[in-house]
Formats: sequence, structure tokens, C-alpha cells
Amino acid sequence: MAGCISHPAQFSTPEKIVFQNQIFERITHNQLDEMQQMLYLPKDSGQTPENWQQGVLLFLDKNTQARSLSARAKLRQQRFADQVNTQATVAINQQELQSQVIYPPTERWQNVQLEVTRGRDLDCGYGQMQFADKRSISDKNVQNLAEFQPLLMQLAAQFAQLAWQIGCR
Repeated sequence: MAGCISHPAQFSTPEKIVFQNQIFERITHNQLDEMQQMLYLPKDSGQTPENWQQGVLLFLDKNTQARSLSARAKLRQQRFADQVNTQATVAINQQELQSQVIYPPTERWQNVQLEVTRGRDLDCGYGQMQFADKRSISDKNVQNLAEFQPLLMQLAAQFAQLAWQIGCR
């Protein structure tokens, strides 16, 4: 009978991800209860988890609360609405939760962060891939974050072409 015991599917993620002709290597892997987060930084870039310019993040959620993509989209829209000057679009396209976000500079971080995200329901839970690109700017450019919109759309199109990196085993 021991062979009949089923184990829940586990997430499977790569050690490296190739995006924009760069190799991103897994630098961190954090777990809190049923959620995990992994940060991938460009190989040989000298960037660290505390100081980086471009990174791929994978978020994994066992989704024991059975949260739907539409519920996740609504939560995300609410979160972005509460953030001053953050420009975000959130949509579900072909069973994939997608977002494109422009975060303004803060007192702590003097850059604009462009972020594109794709999330899917999987047999082992919910998986999300994210690419973030921090752009240094001068104070005079802070007023017009809309000028980053074409670059954000280009990043989103490129990220949509990236093969899905999260599996179940």
C-alpha cells in the first residue's frame, strides 16, 4: 500500500534563465510557509541581492487558498491603486495574469523601475515570472514617467516570448 500514497506536485525551476541575450543565474531562494521567491541576476555582473539593476524573479505559491487569476488580478490592481504615481496595467490574457508597471523613484531608490510579470495556475500551485529593470534618472525626468511607456511595452513583448520557466514534478 505504501506505493499508493500520493505526494503533492512540487515546483521545478531552473538554475539559469536566458533573457535579452543575458544569462541570469539564481542568486537567492527564499521560502515563507507555502510561498517561495527566487532572484536571478546577470551572470558575472557583480550585482548583489541588495544592489542590482536587472533581475528575473520567480514567485511560487502552493495556492492552498485556491485563489483564481481574476482574484489575483483584482488584488494587484488594488495594490497598485494605493501606490502614488505608480503606473500599472493588469490583465488576464490566454489564462495568464500579466502586468506592466512603472514605479517612480523614492527617497531610498533614485531610479524608475520597469516591471513586467506573467503568472499562471499550475498543477502544483501558482507560478509567476517577473523581469525588473531599474533605470537611473535625474530629478527633472521624474515628472514624466509616461516617456518610459514605450520601453515598458517593448519589455513586455520580449518577456512574452520567453519560454515558461516554472514547472511541476
